[in-house]
Amino acid sequence: MTRIFLGNQIYVLLLLPLFIGGFVTLNEFTGYFEVLPEINLGFWGSYFIESYVWINYLSLGLILLNAILANYLFNSNEFYDRNSYLISLLYILFMSFFHSFYQLDGILIAHTLLIFCLFQFFRLQNNSEGRKIAFNGSFLLGTAATFNPPFILFFPIVWFMITRIRPFVFREVLLATIGFVLPVGYATFFVFYFYKQLHWDWYKLSEHFLQNSKVVGSSVSIFILIGLLSLLTLSYKTSKSSLRFKKLLAILKLVLLVGVIIGIYEYFHDRNFEWLSVAILPLCFLFPFSFFNKSSLLLSKILFYTLFIFSLAKFFIK
Repeated sequence: MTRIFLGNQIYVLLLLPLFIGGFVTLNEFTGYFEVLPEINLGFWGSYFIESYVWINYLSLGLILLNAILANYLFNSNEFYDRNSYLISLLYILFMSFFHSFYQLDGILIAHTLLIFCLFQFFRLQNNSEGRKIAFNGSFLLGTAATFNPPFILFFPIVWFMITRIRPFVFREVLLATIGFVLPVGYATFFVFYFYKQLHWDWYKLSEHFLQNSKVVGSSVSIFILIGLLSLLTLSYKTSKSSLRFKKLLAILKLVLLVGVIIGIYEYFHDRNFEWLSVAILPLCFLFPFSFFNKSSLLLSKILFYTLFIFSLAKFFIK
């Protein structure tokens, strides 16, 4: 399986809907992930959808879109010397462990906006004008925070994401700050206008997504092992890589850091890990390098197939 997705055959993307359909069918058969009568869109409120069941299936299209966009982001920025389509498959496998895969919500929409944000930041160049890109990327990230409030933690991080690629320029940092604050400020006004007060109970949303503790513990363990192997492999590659690759990698590591922080908070707060899904996007970029390295190829395959088998087995664990 890994061989065909590691190759340069774009037609393998046609297999992605089959994987998505398989996970959805298993969930409907076992009822592992409960489909709720309402969807939560962060600052934009919760909406009952009992009369609009078709809305639940929008998540499938968005999962497919995110997988393809993430893969295009990887290939178009030449992270590797040839195209690979493993990133899209990894995104689907990782996301199958989260409730957002099976029902549309603000977390999944935030993923899409984060990917578009990375498209912007990856366009930054060391010796060219970056004010427009800094504003647009930060605006997308701020908009993502309105759909998934824990993304507010990106507010101070966005400055480091820009300065990882370019020298510190006050106007760019100022525009990035305005770009991030603008959608969050507008969303806050929206909440006050329609609901009269701002409720900070979004952290309780994950209480509705509780999973089997064995599945959560095993899933987190697999993610940690994949993350450690990926970082270890990259530590050897970066010593021989271009300066630009190191800068793009630094941005991904910052996204990974934010995902891990909010994931740890949620895990110890209510023993769930829905917010950890933020960290899987950079993992999709980092893990493939373990397959490109001969010394880590065997272990990476073992972890991949462990991930794949457990992604199917979790539906039957009681």
